[in-house]
Amino acid sequence: MRYVRKHLRATLATRQKEFTLKNFYQYTGPTGQSLHGYERQYKTVQLRKKGFVTKSEAEKDLRQAMNDIDATERGEIRTKPTTAQEALNIYRRNLEVRARDKGYQYGHNVRSNCKVIQEFVNHFGRNRLVRECTETDLREFYQILCFRPTINKNSAGVFIGRIQGMLKAAQKSKPDLVNWLRPTLKVNRTPEFEHRVVEPSEYAMLVHTLLDPPLAPSRREERKALWREAGDAVQLLRMTGGRLNEIVRMRLDQFMWAKGQVRLYASKTENQRDLPIWNCIRDVVKRRISEGLTDGELLFPRAKTLTFDHAIARACRNAGKLANLNYGRTNGFTCHSLRHTFVTRMMEATGNDVALVMSYSGHKSLESFKIYLHPTQQGCILATQEMDRVGEFLGTFNGQTGQSGQASQQSDTVKPLEKQQVAV
Repeated sequence: MRYVRKHLRATLATRQKEFTLKNFYQYTGPTGQSLHGYERQYKTVQLRKKGFVTKSEAEKDLRQAMNDIDATERGEIRTKPTTAQEALNIYRRNLEVRARDKGYQYGHNVRSNCKVIQEFVNHFGRNRLVRECTETDLREFYQILCFRPTINKNSAGVFIGRIQGMLKAAQKSKPDLVNWLRPTLKVNRTPEFEHRVVEPSEYAMLVHTLLDPPLAPSRREERKALWREAGDAVQLLRMTGGRLNEIVRMRLDQFMWAKGQVRLYASKTENQRDLPIWNCIRDVVKRRISEGLTDGELLFPRAKTLTFDHAIARACRNAGKLANLNYGRTNGFTCHSLRHTFVTRMMEATGNDVALVMSYSGHKSLESFKIYLHPTQQGCILATQEMDRVGEFLGTFNGQTGQSGQASQQSDTVKPLEKQQVAV
């Protein structure tokens, strides 16, 4: 019996050796290097490949090819692992498709961001699997960006956010990344401007300078016309809380006069919203129509120029400089600050009606909405008065005298303890 088993094992080993020699072969490459390849018929599929440096690599590739054929018969779907370059290509295509419905600035930002993300991919490894990306890789690239003289920490944090967006887009598109735990890196960004409320005096001075500009040394009529466009745009930004791209590209059919509403199409998200046509909005729009500043289609006809929003921002910056306003500087404000102002003032006027103000601003989550909420001077005064009342109320008790923010004091003298006899 032992002899039979030994004979069978020897026979199987010989057949397997003949089978292996038949599937794999060795040849000399163009440079005289010894290479390996394989050729085999497996389940009516001809498998053939060469160019392997070692025989073990050829065996591994053949085994993988046979496993793929078996998986296909079982109905399984096997995909190639996603590399970092493929993840960037997916993210770039998503942004390019989305940029077709946006302005020129959006497409320009897409190209600029993808250049920096390409640097990260090259640093990480274009052919490395995106699954191998860790938080350490993100932090290392963030430090590299921070040491560049042309990029500040806030911009470096923005680019890290774009890289995480690339990883998220790849996970949504590729099935091999469904169960992947993406790395995240939270970067603390210190806002230089924009995240504050514009004071009424600053707003009035900016609009007055734009609508009644001083004489320019040259091209006076052209500058006056541009600044008039910027003045009307700034007013609508403050009255609607919209973004600059949403306002300068408004069409006249967005004003539903019968319903008394104006519809804003979001340029950053896909959330459109309807606002009441308040009298201040009606006056600005009707004035532009009566003066012939519209073309029957667009509220700002010059918005057909791709760089019109750049021209508006430049006009506001120059007007702010002439009016000695802190526009576009550290602790200053920009056109986007008017959106923060709209949300904050509207919360005060409506008694903190969050649902109503969110419907006006177009936010869908409190996480993004709270960024536009800022403390006001009136709120600080009311909080101080409330604490004063609390201190005065505590001071009205008998036997206590005190003021707001001060520890109370006992007025009566403390009696000493007296010994008493107790029955046991």
